Amino acid sequence: MTAPKSLARRIATIIPWRWVPLDFAVRTSQRITSIFARLLFIRDWQLEARGRPQFFKHSLNLAQWPFDPARWAFTARGVYARESMRRGCKVLDLCCGDGAYSKLFFADIAAQVDAVDLDEYAIAYARKYHAATGVRFHRLDIVNQPLPDRDYDVVVWNAAICYFSEPDIRVVIGKIIASSRPDMQLIGMLPRAHGWIDHKIEFATVAEVENYLRQFFSEVSVREIDEGGAVSFYFRARTPLATSRIS
Repeated sequence: MTAPKSLARRIATIIPWRWVPLDFAVRTSQRITSIFARLLFIRDWQLEARGRPQFFKHSLNLAQWPFDPARWAFTARGVYARESMRRGCKVLDLCCGDGAYSKLFFADIAAQVDAVDLDEYAIAYARKYHAATGVRFHRLDIVNQPLPDRDYDVVVWNAAICYFSEPDIRVVIGKIIASSRPDMQLIGMLPRAHGWIDHKIEFATVAEVENYLRQFFSEVSVREIDEGGAVSFYFRARTPLATSRIS
């Protein structure tokens, strides 16, 4: 043990830790943070002070989760996507929103993460609050502009896929396949059909998701997850079909 560590340990043994309310301080700070998060949610989503939000700030989930265990579901998108990543891989995060998943779930394992979104405010927010080594945020129209790089190992496309028309989804998937390695994987999540007014495409069953993705990939797996009342489909697709490539 080095001298500084030895000295620190000696000091630590004589401090009356029972009288140092660190646990209380942590819990109190969490409670205060959750209150601010609630106010932020009211401002953005109920009052729509900045207009209708185009992305969700996951700092709200992180702040309120300790006091609301049912909010766990937001982590699933990051965990299930990370399952397919290997150390040093190259990741494309489509429609990244606030950039939280790129930083909190992908940055420490991927050599490079290209996180893209069309919304200017989302990208500015991501760069300010979720910057991380190896993560590059791009403002990009994924339908009409080229992807930022090539040779991706994993492409993540969560939830936002529902906001694209079927023809545009075909264009994007074609670009993904053309810009990725032959053994790439497309990972993502779709909420079960609910008739949301701003959704352009929805899927009601696991079979519908599988059948749709098999137009582009020969290997598709989909699992249905009950996220506390809301059902989501988590998919993994690999081995792109040659007919789905865009030159």
